Amino acid sequence: MLDIEVKNKSFKQSESENALSVLTDIEINLNEGEFVALVGPSGCGKSTLLQIIAGLDREFEGTIRWQNGTNQHLEKLGYVFQNPRLLPWLTLYDNIALVLDNPAAKQTQITALLEATGLSAFTSYHPAQLSIGMQRRAALARAFVIEPSLLIMDEPFVSLDRPTAVQLRALLLDILAVRRTTVIFVTHDLYEATQLADRILFLSTSPANVIGETVVGLQRDQRSDETAVNRQYDEIREVFTRLYP
Repeated sequence: MLDIEVKNKSFKQSESENALSVLTDIEINLNEGEFVALVGPSGCGKSTLLQIIAGLDREFEGTIRWQNGTNQHLEKLGYVFQNPRLLPWLTLYDNIALVLDNPAAKQTQITALLEATGLSAFTSYHPAQLSIGMQRRAALARAFVIEPSLLIMDEPFVSLDRPTAVQLRALLLDILAVRRTTVIFVTHDLYEATQLADRILFLSTSPANVIGETVVGLQRDQRSDETAVNRQYDEIREVFTRLYP
């Protein structure tokens, strides 16, 4: 579906400083409908890579090539950030409808996503009236309402308490069970990556490149089976320990 090649991405903070390289020689191929997790040390450039993939950062050496043979970002993209980024002056419903060209024509989809995320009773609420878990559910609904071909997720469940994170991971899996969406997902939580991803890519410290990858041997219908997830997690943790001694 998508071929990602970043030969180099550098930042230069001032004219007197040499450019600091943060990403080098990265090649990633995303298959349609695949869930790929990126794992690596803090500050290694994972979020920068997501911004490049999304087309938010064009200042890099390399190409982002879609299956249609172009290097333009013509596909529908959904982006879920660490912060839900809801507009505080809009209601929950209007925050979701905001990303649509014709919200009236998508009312059925909005309603279905509000029901799926358990937010139907809160459509008239403003973000400040919602818990952080509810705000993150709203961010998920907003991302899926455009029916994205690619969903980019940057640590969307970070800093949540465990029960809320477990609930949101289950919600994401439920939505993906009925919507064939390709996902690239950044996380520091190896267990979360094991439960959600079909494949995990491991990045080095900055300048980051891919130093290893592993296929998660779980079918989608096994991901709610804690025993199966724990078994895979133990195997993947061994890979992680070898890569990050």
